[in-house]
Amino acid sequence: MLETLDAWQEQADGLIRKSALAPERAGSVEYIRGLAERAVVGAIGHTSATYEECLAAVQAGASAFVHTFNGMDDLYHRTPGPVGCAMTTPETYSELICDGYHVHPAACGSLIAAKGWDHVALITDCLACGGLPDGDYMIGELPIELREGAAHLKDGDNLAGSTLTLAKAVRNVVEWGLVDASQALRMAGEVAARSARIIDRCGLIKEGRWADLVVFDDDLVLQETYVGGSPVA
Repeated sequence: MLETLDAWQEQADGLIRKSALAPERAGSVEYIRGLAERAVVGAIGHTSATYEECLAAVQAGASAFVHTFNGMDDLYHRTPGPVGCAMTTPETYSELICDGYHVHPAACGSLIAAKGWDHVALITDCLACGGLPDGDYMIGELPIELREGAAHLKDGDNLAGSTLTLAKAVRNVVEWGLVDASQALRMAGEVAARSARIIDRCGLIKEGRWADLVVFDDDLVLQETYVGGSPVA
């Protein structure tokens, strides 16, 4: 697996920064150690691993949890699993989809309370149909239905992904009373950049960083977007 990663990095000019895996897979600890040697973030996600397997992955160098709660076994008091590990490893970062569908606001609050807002990164997991009207769409070969902003697999009705924007995620966590506006904005920018270890390039308005910026009004409604210092919306 590490030989494949080396080939990917060479093709991508060394820009691969994160690799996610399920710690219950054979060889995962060795793989995570190899990631750390290559300055690649090891992330835990899409997993049914036990708490102990996740903790071993963290101790080997994994430092992030992919869309915490989603795509992983539930938190249970006898088998805390990946969520329990995310909550009890303060040095790790947890990604979180705050659309109100994927994770209940109270569960979002419990994760933020356990880790601190400065170790929870707001993400979207947004599908290509994000921003489009309700109706039928495809994810690869899988048919989905978009209903009231939530994307469901037509076979089984499970959530297929989100249509969330990061601006809406910021507004949600403030409206839910979980963090203040300053903290929400930093969770979407600075914390996410620290989690991906690209804080030297973005995440802060600071000399030497990419001039990718957004402007909100006092109600946290997105007004302007800049990429490389130039307005795009």
